[in-house]
Formats: sequence, C-alpha cells, structure tokens
Amino acid sequence: MTENTHPDLAGALFDHIESMVRERDAHIGEDRNGNALRLEFADGQRIVINIDSHAGKVWLASRAGGTEFELKNGAWCAHDQSELLQRLSALIEQAIASNPINARAGRAPKQRADAPSFLDKEPNKSHGLRNLLILAFAVLAGFWLAQRPSQPATANKENASTNLQHMTAGAANGTRECEASLPANGSINIFSNGLRADGPNDAEVTLKNDHAYPLLLILAEPRTVIPSLSVLVYARQTTTFHLPAGQYDMLFGVGNAWCDPHSGFSDGHLMKFDKSLTVQMDKPMQLAMQSSGADMGDFQLFVKTLVTEAPLPPPTFTGDGSMVVQRQSNGHFYLPGTVANVPVTFMVDTGASVTSISSDIARQAGIHNCKEVQFQTANGTATGCIALVPSMTLGNFVLQNITVAVMPNMETNLLGANVLRNFQVSQSDSMMLIGRR
Repeated sequence: MTENTHPDLAGALFDHIESMVRERDAHIGEDRNGNALRLEFADGQRIVINIDSHAGKVWLASRAGGTEFELKNGAWCAHDQSELLQRLSALIEQAIASNPINARAGRAPKQRADAPSFLDKEPNKSHGLRNLLILAFAVLAGFWLAQRPSQPATANKENASTNLQHMTAGAANGTRECEASLPANGSINIFSNGLRADGPNDAEVTLKNDHAYPLLLILAEPRTVIPSLSVLVYARQTTTFHLPAGQYDMLFGVGNAWCDPHSGFSDGHLMKFDKSLTVQMDKPMQLAMQSSGADMGDFQLFVKTLVTEAPLPPPTFTGDGSMVVQRQSNGHFYLPGTVANVPVTFMVDTGASVTSISSDIARQAGIHNCKEVQFQTANGTATGCIALVPSMTLGNFVLQNITVAVMPNMETNLLGANVLRNFQVSQSDSMMLIGRR
C-alpha cells in the first residue's frame, strides 16, 4: 500500500474552491466524493476537479476540455503556466454568463459542519471574516510547504512510478516536456496498475478514426479524469486492442502538435464524454469517430457492440443468371456482389434512392474522387460523399459507372433504386426474383 505523502491536499484545496463558489451566490451545486469535486450548474453544465494526492496532480475538466495541473512553489500550474484557481474562476464565470438560470441563487449555500455558525448571524462582517479565512489558509499553506522534506523530488518520483507506471521520467518528477514526434498509429500507454490491453480473453475494442485529425482516446475510472490508459489513432486509420470488462470514462484529445500520451496534443482540445464506456466480456466493440464540422474539435462518436452473424445462404441462380433470394429472419433480402472487385453483401432497400457503401469498402476499393455532402441519418446529420464506381457486380450481373454514396460508420451496405432499376424485381411471399430487364 503506498503512503499518501499529501494527506490534506484534497481537503484544503476543495475547501478553498467551495468557499470561492459560495462567494458567487449562484445556482451551483457541489458534490464532493473523496478526491473528486463536481460543480453542477442549473443548465446541466459540470466542472470536475479530480486530485491525485500521491502524484501531486490535479485534473480540471469542463465542456471546454481538460487540463492537468502540478503543484509548483505553492501554486497549481499547468504546462502552459496557467494557474488552477484562476482557470477555474474563469470557467465558472463563463458558465454563469452562458445561461441566465446559472446566475440565479437556486438554494442557500451548503453549510459545512466545521464552518463557524456566526458567519450567517453577522452578515455585515462577512467580508472581513472572509479575508481573515483566506489569510489563514495562505499561512497554513505556507507552513505546510515549509515543513516538506528537503528531497521531495525523489519521493514524488517514486510514488508517480507506482501509480503511473508508463509515464515518462519528465512527467514523474514534475518537469514533463513534449515529445519530438508523433508515436506510431495504435500506440498504447497504460498508467494504472493492473490494467492491461493485450489480454486474449478480454473484449476486443476497435477504434476507427474517420476524423481529419489524429485522436488520442484516454480512458479513466468512472467519475474521474485521471488517465488509466490512452490509445493513439491516426486520421483515417484504425487500430484494435483488448480491454478487461468494466466501465470507463472517456476523454478524447485532438490536435496537430503532439505532446505526450498522458495529455495528448499541446495545440488542440481535450474533451470528456458524459456517457461511460461499458465493456462486456467476449463482446467486441467498435468506437468510430467521424468529422461533424471543419474544426478539429468537431467530431461525433459512435459506439456499438459487434455481433458475429452466421453467413447468409447464397441465392439460387437460374439459367439466364436471374437470382432467387430468400428473405432472412430479420425481414430483409441480401445479395452478394462486388465493388471494384471488393466483395460486398448488399441489403435490398427499395426506399433508398442511391446505393450506399461503407467507408471501409470504399477505402478497399480505392475510391478517392468523392464529393463531400451532408446526409440526414437516424443519428442526425452525417458527413459522407458521392462517388462514381467504374465497375460493380450483383450476383452474375456486371454494371458499370454506378453512383454510390460513401457513408462513414455504415453497418450495412444498401442496394438502392439507382441499381435496382436496371433489373426486373418481383417478390412472392418470402422469395425475391431478380433478373435482367
């Protein structure tokens, strides 16, 4: 068991933050849970402050992103030299200003059990008492710093290596420097003891990055923003790894200028997703990221559990090449084909005007000249493109110069009306006959 070298770090810092919040007399809820403090605003915005007392680090996360701070010379400072309390104060003011309901005092400030009762009885003296409390806090902090051992770097480095095993030496001793180049696609870094990413019996997780920028997935334990594991995936690339069953909070770093696997990029964004990732044993998962705008921070995340399906029975061919296809248990008809010699299974969709294929099929087929367009899908607006396929087949039939829609994250390739109109299609109960006109 690792001894906590800063036993009162979270309590003193959170006391000061809660005092700072109460001064604003706004509708801000406070939820302190161990080493995590959550500030809840009336419109649903949240700010999370999470402290790692062993390593002497604080993570500050909001909808604007996340930042790590380290204790240096009595102040919590980030790698860009910004100070924790100043950054937090600015985020609180931004949240209050962003929605009028956040500025309204929704309830009386939470009374701490150890707070002097006369603070509420004598409001005319509140400012003087507040200043005295702040001064006392500063004196105590200075006294605590003066009593620290004369060789703190060695102790902190030892604790950091215990809790964050794969961090660089610079990160462990509080002097992290950005790395010179971007690591290889699929690079994995583990910061938590006991976590693994290569267990053969663990669930396989696939990361598909259809975003225009490289992304760093950071996984943390629920209700924290302290990284447990990070995985880098290049733009337009895919990588896979294994995760033990459990729940993980997700953060994504995106940018151009790489810094390190712990904090991501020095010029971009760090965003925390509200929903946790639930991993189940023996159930492969896919996390697909796609661009939703021009900015590097504009992307959508699609999470799905992959189910291995039994192969579909092939159609029956008649003498003239017509196909007899049987309806499947889900009510749909499926046909075999190819796109530029890449095997594809199409689902017949008479309601779709254009045949659609996934970005994976398009990539394998070498489709590059694709005009970007916006499509309305069940998940909202998605960015796809329209392309011309020189050659495709459907069963034994060959078609040329077919227009297709390339859709990222599409699970099922759809055979639309622009292809079906070339055939005579008839249906009888659970059978469909497709032949040349």
